[in-house]
Amino acid sequence: MLRATITTIAIAALIAVFARATIADEVKFEGAIIQIDGDTVTVKDMSKEHQMKIEPATKITSAGKPVMPSDLKVGQKVKCVCEKKVNVMICTSMEIIRDTP
Repeated sequence: MLRATITTIAIAALIAVFARATIADEVKFEGAIIQIDGDTVTVKDMSKEHQMKIEPATKITSAGKPVMPSDLKVGQKVKCVCEKKVNVMICTSMEIIRDTP
C-alpha cells in the first residue's frame, strides 16, 4: 500500500514537471516597433527590446478592428501578449495603440 502511494506521488510529480515544461510563459509589454524583418518584429519598451515572431494565428488589431501584419510600421506604439517558449517568443495578440506620427 505504501509503495503504491509513493509510486503514485512520484508519477504525479513527473507529470507536473513535464506539463510545466510544455506550458509557455505569458509575457505582456507595451512599446514602440523599432524593426520589422519578415515575420519577426522587435518592440522596445522602457527597459529592453523584445523580439517576437508573428504567426498566421496572431491577432493584430487597431481601434478594435483586425489588421494585417503588413499594416505594421516602425514607430507604431503597440501592446503585445506573447508566449515565451524555449529560445523564441510567439506573439499571440498585438494592439496598435498609436499609429506612426
